[in-house]
Amino acid sequence: MGGRAGITFRRTGFTLVELLVVIAIIGMLVALLLPAVQAAREAARRAKCQSNLKNIALALQNYHSARNRFPKGFVAQPETVEAWAWSVYILPYLEEQAIYDRLSPSEDFVIQVDANRKTKRNLADLFAAAKANIKEIDPVQIPIAIYRCPSDSTPDLMPWTGKSASAVYPRTYETGDWERRYNGAYSKQLPGEFLAPTSNYMGVKGLINSNCDELTGAQNSITGVGWVPDTLRCANNGILWGDSKVSMKKISDGTSKTFIVGERDSFCLSGTWIGVRNPYGPDMHSSIWSTGHVSIKLNFPFTGEADSCTEGFSSKHTGGAYFGFCDASVRFISDDISSETLYNVNSSTSNPNKINCFVVRDQTKKNSVQCVSEYGGVKIGVYQRLGWMNDGIPIDADY
Repeated sequence: MGGRAGITFRRTGFTLVELLVVIAIIGMLVALLLPAVQAAREAARRAKCQSNLKNIALALQNYHSARNRFPKGFVAQPETVEAWAWSVYILPYLEEQAIYDRLSPSEDFVIQVDANRKTKRNLADLFAAAKANIKEIDPVQIPIAIYRCPSDSTPDLMPWTGKSASAVYPRTYETGDWERRYNGAYSKQLPGEFLAPTSNYMGVKGLINSNCDELTGAQNSITGVGWVPDTLRCANNGILWGDSKVSMKKISDGTSKTFIVGERDSFCLSGTWIGVRNPYGPDMHSSIWSTGHVSIKLNFPFTGEADSCTEGFSSKHTGGAYFGFCDASVRFISDDISSETLYNVNSSTSNPNKINCFVVRDQTKKNSVQCVSEYGGVKIGVYQRLGWMNDGIPIDADY
């Protein structure tokens, strides 16, 4: 008996070369698809950011309907005393009534700061109470999703890495350092470092880079006894500033042509929804925790303690940022929008970091100097005019 002749066996597997070819093809397909997937994800994040701003702008409208005015940008309070901001007052209109009730915020500074006050209290009251009962700070450390742009990378609680702003000034890229520290007169008395909850949406206070001074000089800069705000100095030409009570009838340029809120990202140190550290204080530790001004260009490429994008508006979206308008519309503002780099007349126009602009109100007021552009003379860009509610030149964002 012999074996069966003529029988052949067929290969059923891949050769190594064939396998490598298949892997290479799959790799090429993944490389081609990955940018499309990432673009789709970013488009979804942008849409969510736009939706957040729409809801915030509608909440501001609802507040106006109830009070016949927009909320105060922040409560004017003395020196290093912490103060509530506009973003606290619209919480009931963002379906966050429970947090609002726990905060029980006063819309005016109640003299003097009192740790035992339970209703209509100052932000400083809450921190004073937390010194005895640390649980009091729980509601001011709650991350609120609608105040977060999903494209941004700031942690839910704004960190502080122990470096001063001057130690890393100026930055042109994100270094991992967080030099904005929320340590006002009462929050710094708490055990450990108080970390404020992040917000990426800042109220637009206008063109003026100004804090909110006292009128007569405080008898007690901490408690506020004897303190009176300088309403002329606090006033700005946007919508949300110190003790502002702006109604729509004052927006002579038109509600559809005036910013009310805009974005700020992690590169420019974001902000917080709870309020400002010290309305009357030095630059990045003052009202810019919850508001910004438009004398800083959109997505300005420098950060630092003062005169940088930490005072303005910025975003992680390529090409610009979203802004809410006073009519509750939301539009994407391009980096290419006409904008002037504004300088203090006493500073060198050759240094892009020396931006310190105040509109002339009263020449006797300290730091009240004329705005000039990098091209000389008083020339204000479209971006600046959109943040100015009554400059007399209504201009469209698409101009």
